Amino acid sequence: MKGKNIRKIDDVSKNYYIELLKGAKLIHQICIDFTKKTIKKKDLDAVIECESKCDRIKEEYIEILFKNKRALPFLVEDRYKIIGFVDQVLGRIEYFSRFLKIYPFALDNNIKNQFKDLSDINLKVIEIMVETLNLIENNFDDAYKMTFTIQSMRRDAREIRFEILGIIYKNDDAKKVFLTSQLVNNLYHIIGIVEDIADYLRGLIIKYPSR
Repeated sequence: MKGKNIRKIDDVSKNYYIELLKGAKLIHQICIDFTKKTIKKKDLDAVIECESKCDRIKEEYIEILFKNKRALPFLVEDRYKIIGFVDQVLGRIEYFSRFLKIYPFALDNNIKNQFKDLSDINLKVIEIMVETLNLIENNFDDAYKMTFTIQSMRRDAREIRFEILGIIYKNDDAKKVFLTSQLVNNLYHIIGIVEDIADYLRGLIIKYPSR
């Protein structure tokens, strides 16, 4: 029964991560299209739909979690916090999508490359986060290393963020400055939450050193 319950929750987790990665890849492609002025804002609805699907999967995950408390290698509280953190990533992706949908400007040429770089990092850290979440089930050493990879990429993202903001703030259009800085910060905040997850997972590895 224990093995069956673990497999069940693993299956639900995998479905959740599939939708998460789908949303992350969609928003990445949309950001690339945005830099090329080929964005179709209706495509953002697909990202929002991914978040809705993940909400439904999360409810199933939590239900299984609390029905089978003794069948899990980690404490229920730990897994509940993890799914809550990951849900924040999805929430920020959805928020970014909705914000971009109503953003009234084209992206300035002088920040296109940096915005693309920030978007690339966003997708990569989410992919690494999912890989780390899978690894932590049975390979603490590799999972531990991955958390530092995320931390390093967050630092790179921070540099890019301030480089973009430094350019934006030289613009005379106050409305454009405000909204574009919000757009950049919203994308960066997704990366920040992923690093928070990496920090939490590192703490779990210390908490359960024998795994």
